[in-house]
Amino acid sequence: MGDSFDLLILPLVRSGGKELPSISGLYVATPPRKVARFRKRDRLVLHLYLDGNAPLPPEQVDQLLANLASSYYKTAGTVTKALRSSAESLNQYLLDRNVKNSSTGRQAVGHLTQIVLREKRLSLAQSGLSHAFLLTSTNNEHIQDLQLAGNGLGLSRTTELRYTQLDLQENDAVIISIQAPSNWSPDLLSQLQGQGPESLRRKLLTNASSELNAFLLHAQSGSGEFRLLRPAKKPRPAPIPVIPIPETTEAIGEQEAAAPPELGDESIPDQTQPLQPAQTEEQPEAADEVEKTSPIPAAVAVTASAEAQSASQPPPQAPIEAPNTEPILSGRKATGFLLKIYAGIVAFFRGILPDAGIFTLPPSTMAFTAIAVPLVIVAVAAVVYFQRGREAQFNIHITSALQAAQLAETKTEPNEQRLAWETTLIHLDNAEIFLTTEESENLRQKAQSIVDDLNAIDRLDFRPAIVDQLDESAQIIRIVTREDAIYMLNAADGVVERAILTNEGYTLDTTFQCGPGPYGGYIVGALVDIESMPFGNDIQAAIVGIDANGNLLYCIPGATPLASPMEPPDINWGTPQGFTIDGNDLYILDPQINAIWIYRGMDVSQAPRLFFDQQIPPMQDVIDIAVNQNDLYLLHEDGHLTTCVYSALSTSPTRCKIPEIFTDPRPGRPSGPIIEDAFFSEIQFSPPPEPTIYMLDPTSNAIYRFSVRLTLDRQFRSSENLPKGTTSAFTVNRNNRTIFLAIGNQVYYAPLP
Repeated sequence: MGDSFDLLILPLVRSGGKELPSISGLYVATPPRKVARFRKRDRLVLHLYLDGNAPLPPEQVDQLLANLASSYYKTAGTVTKALRSSAESLNQYLLDRNVKNSSTGRQAVGHLTQIVLREKRLSLAQSGLSHAFLLTSTNNEHIQDLQLAGNGLGLSRTTELRYTQLDLQENDAVIISIQAPSNWSPDLLSQLQGQGPESLRRKLLTNASSELNAFLLHAQSGSGEFRLLRPAKKPRPAPIPVIPIPETTEAIGEQEAAAPPELGDESIPDQTQPLQPAQTEEQPEAADEVEKTSPIPAAVAVTASAEAQSASQPPPQAPIEAPNTEPILSGRKATGFLLKIYAGIVAFFRGILPDAGIFTLPPSTMAFTAIAVPLVIVAVAAVVYFQRGREAQFNIHITSALQAAQLAETKTEPNEQRLAWETTLIHLDNAEIFLTTEESENLRQKAQSIVDDLNAIDRLDFRPAIVDQLDESAQIIRIVTREDAIYMLNAADGVVERAILTNEGYTLDTTFQCGPGPYGGYIVGALVDIESMPFGNDIQAAIVGIDANGNLLYCIPGATPLASPMEPPDINWGTPQGFTIDGNDLYILDPQINAIWIYRGMDVSQAPRLFFDQQIPPMQDVIDIAVNQNDLYLLHEDGHLTTCVYSALSTSPTRCKIPEIFTDPRPGRPSGPIIEDAFFSEIQFSPPPEPTIYMLDPTSNAIYRFSVRLTLDRQFRSSENLPKGTTSAFTVNRNNRTIFLAIGNQVYYAPLP
């Protein structure tokens, strides 16, 4: 069996009891040539179902999904981080659209399913109404949770997702459906375990209702790709030629009467339906026969009319194609159209006003009035809406929030309390789209305080740290603090910026050099990680950076950096991805060859030794490391940890725990290999006198604090809304008890409690 699976995709679609060959809103992404870090091996499928009375046309849905896929492949970091980024982009788009259309009562709610395949692991992110059914050779499972996945995207500022990861075996199947057909019972699904894709498809359709919007994923040995299968289309019969119309004066007159209307005519037919040829008294039977066998498209009907007229009229000018937008009135047609509107207004007021003489106005004044009156009516309606419509919408949502709060007051079980108060906050988010009142603010403060207490959250007052503006394209992926300065690694160019603390805040040091280039005969590439150097080092370097080729760059304030290649291990480098320093020892993360290398005393002139002994944990998805003396912490992409204890004794070799267990003391929260609702992307160890492990959850912009034995203590979040985006880096300065975090090209800081 190979190291990867292909997933066959088969549509399961019915409409009005009729089986359809394809599913709308399904997008199989093609990875771009250049992708962000960790995205190279990912294969992505998106499915979007839009509910509500403001749908998008299919071509716009396709473009929207293409943009989401592009966003996914451009997002570095974990799979969950990239999935969260895509869902947040869609949520913001739909929310902005719904708010804009709120005056008309038109809304669209998005139900998004994101599927990522990496070799044999399937990652699933569900937002809104999305059901997943897993069928393996031994069991079946229904994956759906509205409390986590929410009611859909576009309704509030909060983006709800439910994450699931599945390790697939050959012939496993996953079914994605917007609705869960009542006939798809556990008994039926258990009978389908281990069957082939076509057999599964046929039996699932047989046991479905007349309406079904779903698709089937079936695992087969392959190279890790999605393969969309569609039934072959039957060839269409050749159209029957159109019978030419006699070129007589009478026929020409008939054709002119039946010619398609011009742009701006309200009687223009739906361009998505084929136009039928006009029937004449001379040819009723021929016209009937054409209509039954081969409808004439609009273009053919126009051509036939033009040919009939060509015998008696001069050659026409080249036809102008109508754009795929709403008709635009111009010139004489526009004036005529506006005069028709004015005539209707006149007819109405003549029936209710005594003096009809006021309507004997010149045409220009009449046209102006026809324009002005509708504008005044729209303006008045807009004022009424903004005064009363928004208040009515607010009242609907604030009432729901108050009811949810009343229900929460009756709950005694911690999990039920938390969910009820979180529901209150969701309704408040929806209400405050329209208005913010003292009542809503007081209720939010109460609900947020209770939820924070149940979740062990401390709210911090984060403020912008950098006085100067960093480049808009900057993406800070690592922060290091040292004395009264902060060092920020920019992923866009692999350069480190330094900012010094002043009375006004942190100001950029424009003289500081730390980035790729030639140094003393060595070529250093873009830096991928940085660390603070031990105090009192001989070269007086503040920080040290590493590139992907195994070169170190020592950066010194006020001086030119010094480069030093590291002596490679005996089996050579894979791709050094990161490093950390503990005491005077340098630890290099090289997941490509499943290794952690140690340079004792930071002596990089000698070949390093391998941290592991007989037991070497799988490390291909390790994204960050931390070290506390002999304890090694390996952070994996899905947020779980592997811990290892180093030993130089042959009688007691180095041992690893895979996975490590987090202890979660919060009421109603389980302990286990992951922290519920958290997906970590960075880990840092803070040494004594208070040895602590800090971990970053970028999706919620939260920093979690653990003991060295991984018991959750607190989590820190902002008391105010931070700018849109996910946190890409953080650090804790233990000397002045300050925490820093980066979002895009901005850095924020707050004092720790």
